[in-house]
Amino acid sequence: MKEKAFETKVDKVYNQDGFQMTFANGFTVSVVFGKYTYSDEGETTAEVAVWDKDGFWYVLNDEDNHMSLIKLPSGSDVMGRCTADLVASIMNLARKEGI
Repeated sequence: MKEKAFETKVDKVYNQDGFQMTFANGFTVSVVFGKYTYSDEGETTAEVAVWDKDGFWYVLNDEDNHMSLIKLPSGSDVMGRCTADLVASIMNLARKEGI
C-alpha cells in the first residue's frame, strides 16, 4: 500500500491536533499542537518532528545563520515551540534533504 503524502492527526483524549506530510524523498514532517505538546497549544507555536524513510530522526541545527537537519544516531526527538515561519523552513529542509 502506498504511503499517503498528507495525513491529519487528531487526538481528542489529549486535545491535540496536527498533520504529517511525507515528501517524495521519503522524509516525513509531523506538526502537532495542543495540550501536552511542546507548544503554546497552537496559539503561535507547534511541536515538529522529522524522520526519513528508514526511521532515522532529525533535529534542526541553526548555527551561524545556516539551518540544516542533523540525523540523530539513535532514538527520536522533537523540536518544540516552533513558529509558523520556522515550521515552513523545517519543511523546506526536509523536502530538500538527500537531493
